[in-house]
Amino acid sequence: MKRFAKFVVKYRLILLGVMLLITIASLFAMSYVNVNSDILSYLPEDVDMTIGMNFMKENFDMQGDAIIGVQGATYEDMQELVALIEEKGGTKEGGIIWYGLLKDMQDIDWSQLENPVIANIVNNLLSKYNLKIEDLKEMTEQLSTNPEIVSMFHPDDDTYLMMLQLNVPSSSNEAMNLLSDIEDHLENKGFEYAMGGSTQITREIFDSTIGEIGKYAVVAVLVMFIILLLTTNSLIDPIVFMLTLGVSIVINMGTNLVLPSVSVVTYAASSILQLALSMDYAIFLMHSFAEEQKKTLDDKLAMERAIPKTFSTISASALTTVGGFLALFAMRFKIGEDLGIVLAKGVFLSLLTVILLQPCFMLLTKKLARKTQHRIIVPKFKTVASKAVTNRKTIVAIALALLIPVVIMQNMVDLSYIKFVEENPNPTAIEQKVDALSNSLVVIVPAKTENLNGESNVADQYDFIEKIKARDDVNAVLGLFSMLPEDSAEGIVDLVNDEQMGNLMASSGMDMSMITGFLNNGYTMYSIMLDADPESDEGTLALKEIRALLDEIFGAENYYITGMTQAVSDLQDITPTDFMVVSIVSVAIIFIILLFTLKSFKMSTIVVLVIEFGIFVNLSISYIFGQSINFMAYIILSSIQLGATVDYAILYTVKYQNYLGFKSAREAAYTALTESGVSILTSVAILAGCCLSVSLITTNIIVSEITLMIARGAIISGILVMLLLPALLIISTGNQKLEKRNIRKLQNKLFKRDYNKKIKEEEIK
Repeated sequence: MKRFAKFVVKYRLILLGVMLLITIASLFAMSYVNVNSDILSYLPEDVDMTIGMNFMKENFDMQGDAIIGVQGATYEDMQELVALIEEKGGTKEGGIIWYGLLKDMQDIDWSQLENPVIANIVNNLLSKYNLKIEDLKEMTEQLSTNPEIVSMFHPDDDTYLMMLQLNVPSSSNEAMNLLSDIEDHLENKGFEYAMGGSTQITREIFDSTIGEIGKYAVVAVLVMFIILLLTTNSLIDPIVFMLTLGVSIVINMGTNLVLPSVSVVTYAASSILQLALSMDYAIFLMHSFAEEQKKTLDDKLAMERAIPKTFSTISASALTTVGGFLALFAMRFKIGEDLGIVLAKGVFLSLLTVILLQPCFMLLTKKLARKTQHRIIVPKFKTVASKAVTNRKTIVAIALALLIPVVIMQNMVDLSYIKFVEENPNPTAIEQKVDALSNSLVVIVPAKTENLNGESNVADQYDFIEKIKARDDVNAVLGLFSMLPEDSAEGIVDLVNDEQMGNLMASSGMDMSMITGFLNNGYTMYSIMLDADPESDEGTLALKEIRALLDEIFGAENYYITGMTQAVSDLQDITPTDFMVVSIVSVAIIFIILLFTLKSFKMSTIVVLVIEFGIFVNLSISYIFGQSINFMAYIILSSIQLGATVDYAILYTVKYQNYLGFKSAREAAYTALTESGVSILTSVAILAGCCLSVSLITTNIIVSEITLMIARGAIISGILVMLLLPALLIISTGNQKLEKRNIRKLQNKLFKRDYNKKIKEEEIK
């Protein structure tokens, strides 16, 4: 590291130029990073939601959906909109389900089949499936006049709703652009409209996040700048710090280009977290440089000495932070892996920029830094240290009394799963209709079932429909068999699958999309509109009972199910396991790192217990105030709070160990806290201030709750490190005698101090 430090100081201008080029390239690369706003796409492959989505993609060419509601439009206006959607692409064949399809069936000209040649072909085909022309007429009449279906797509004279079955993913550019084009068209026409479905949800998440990221980045930087002005002794230092870490953040975001995609949560939160988590590294180098400047008049020599000292400190700090992030790889919900790799990469890049770029900035601005020096405006920690030492037994007693309650309460916190953006408190009439149509379960079952004799049993479909419609929590059912008369249903299904009949229908202008869109490869698809919030107890009960009905009629292995209610169910199943695994893995990784850093099993255990206690307190506060937490914030909190705040504990404990060599436990605890208090306060203020500022201004619920929990966790951990940790260390240390090893350490330290003093005196001479 000494050779490396000499290299950095000697070639600082070249390094500055190289880093500038890398930064520019990263800025350019940022615009090409694929941001995935479909949170549900990170579900494990073996859960029902993912299995159902994959089956629907393979068999129905459907990867997403959208609901469009328009008020104030005429039938001709809607025909124009349908033509626009067909022109833009993104929907599967026959994937625009709307009232126009029903009206077309009412307007079918059956006289076309009177042609002897066509009539003969049609009759032969129909007889093949035991059907007659009258059966087709009955089918189209029943379908086009079915009051339930008509009211679903044309509830009022000037209100129309349509379902779009997309053959592209919900978060794809094609899907997003399609909705934007539809929106532009409707706004130009002056219609009142609303959008729903999975594509609209991902679009709202994307727009809110990308649109706000610049705003809350500016706010976070401003908050950090103010904190640094108060805790550093020069007006230039905060600028140097921000430039250094700003470069590392840009490089991190640009190098995300090598990943297939990054989640919108990662894209939004990683930059703020990286800035807040790695600011300590820049502060450590500043302090080390200031110490070395006291020993020599040569700034370059001081920097050459400061870099190796800083690297040993910040590399250990970075290792513990990365250790917490590595635990996210153990999550089944793959957004943890996505966030973990970007944050771990960000911390590593921050480490590099601090030892490569910050020395260049500091040496270039050293004269300005001296001219703009001011007094550090932070409180003294002598009173806090004194109270922590003298009241140690009371502090430990309070912590023990709270331990069992907070452990219980943190398990009882209410979780939310699919609330990603703020809800509209006053929805319009058209928005309410779209929301009602959007909350649906998609069920895929065999189009034909067999009874015990191996005979086709279409009655199962109608039995299922009848029992589903009888439920109070179901608004409507849309599916193939809900459109067909039971007597001729089986024959019509076979007829629709007949390629020759399909060609005849198309040539005769008969659009059968209302049927073909729900039938493919021997399976039929139902959309069940639920009148229950997917995250409510009613929604959970509805899903459970509908699945029981599917098991009874079709068999547990013979159906597939997707939809928001199913997604919530899957997330409820994997969240407790993910939280437990992440907690255990993060504790294990950081405990091992602490063992190497502190070289004490007892002290390492105390440090981990203090931070874990802080996590439990953080979650318990949410329970006490009745706040729901997004499941992602709940899962990743344990690793991020542990990895981010364990640095405070390490800083304090190392100082305590050093002073324990020649002081009593109480004196060592007191001195260590008076010296480390400013650093702890600075770290807490930066992490809490940046995260809290983002939480207050973002409309993305996930980002808001993650940053709020981390901000609160930083404050809680800081308080515990300054009060509970000293108390536990004193009690665990007892009245042990000074160790010979520690005495030798002290003697070496005093010798080095005197030696450095002599060197400085000689340089002055």
